[in-house]
Amino acid sequence: MKSRSSTRTVVTGAAVAALSVGLLAACSTADAGSSGGEQASGEIRVLAVEGPETDALAAEAATFSDESGIEVKVDKVARDVWGQRKVAELTQDAGTYDVVFLGGGDDAVWMLEHAHVQDLTPYLGEDVVDDVVNHELFTTDDGAFVGAPQYYNFPVTLYRADLFGDADEQAAFEAEYGRELAAPTTFDEFVDVATFFNRPDEGLYGTCLGGVDWSVFLDDTYFTYGQGSNFGDLETGELTLDTPEQVKSFEYIDKLTSLSAPGWEALSFFDCDNQMKAGSVALYQNWLYAWNAVGSEMGDKLAIAPPAGEQTHLGAMLATIPEGAPNPDGAGEFIKWMLADDFQLAQTEQTGNLPVLQSQQDAEEFATALPELDMLKTVADRLTYLHSTWSGELGSGVSEAIAKVYSGEMTAAEAASWLQNEKFAGRKAIE
Repeated sequence: MKSRSSTRTVVTGAAVAALSVGLLAACSTADAGSSGGEQASGEIRVLAVEGPETDALAAEAATFSDESGIEVKVDKVARDVWGQRKVAELTQDAGTYDVVFLGGGDDAVWMLEHAHVQDLTPYLGEDVVDDVVNHELFTTDDGAFVGAPQYYNFPVTLYRADLFGDADEQAAFEAEYGRELAAPTTFDEFVDVATFFNRPDEGLYGTCLGGVDWSVFLDDTYFTYGQGSNFGDLETGELTLDTPEQVKSFEYIDKLTSLSAPGWEALSFFDCDNQMKAGSVALYQNWLYAWNAVGSEMGDKLAIAPPAGEQTHLGAMLATIPEGAPNPDGAGEFIKWMLADDFQLAQTEQTGNLPVLQSQQDAEEFATALPELDMLKTVADRLTYLHSTWSGELGSGVSEAIAKVYSGEMTAAEAASWLQNEKFAGRKAIE
């Protein structure tokens, strides 16, 4: 057991971007632009979605400009605007932006299959690319590294340290389940703990699961990836929506909604943060950001553990250089700066996210800035992303199937079959 400077407990152990399929034109990865000739100069324009990580990037970009002489304009836009513009830049060659950020968990396969982007290796150097944790996930079949992660974020388990540390609760749990009360490492254990603490009459619910479509789809990815499965097969390009693992994901969600407070259908995971802060939830799954956002108010009453299961949802923004970028050399210098220690350390301190280079994850100064680093980096090799090129439509369909299970219209097995054989009949995961 390990504590961070805020005295919150750390237990060591094992954002949805919608892309319209109608706009996705098949195309090949562009050849890399020239790099290493004359020193980059001028200005660059960056497209990114609103959020704390983009805020950190924009704030620190002034340092890059001072050092390089390259002016940077970061356009921080809403998700719907971001979705439209990134398609225009990376399939229609609009030529407005020099750097376009994509969602690592939802856009990566689309990026590898369809986006007009340049190989970043000539700009970064092979040594830097090789140092990027999971760089192979963002590399095309012909060896082009096309998306550089700005940070790593992923789901974690957040739970009430005061409840888990209570001697009476520990004894009662062990008597009922025959094992020690601890942060769950499997989803069955997660359900057991949530069931044990579900006490509506006392104002305490086992967990919180948000039911709005984009939020509940993310929950479905946690369970599906956690069972070592996905929504498509990268080798065959086929959808995999009626697997035993997907059926089990629907069953887990159905069970956990019964252990959530009434009204969960209208909530997102942000609302779950508020329930945890209010002390009405025993444990829940959420993204790493919540450790700072919620824990800053709860202190040592909140604890963090790695996500349950085998794999988990990769959260990162991926920096790409469009084929039509007006200043690709300036963009390359910017991305190289983004990966370097100075920015990564500042970003880690501001957001609590995991740095992206292996050398940084092993460095003492980063461990000082992020006391949870040893635990968090054990999750890095478990990260995966959506195996489909049409995340938005797919996510809405999965959410619809979950609603059918919750309403009793279908069983979990029937909903999975409906999703594969009716809702998306004839569709491919890779389109």
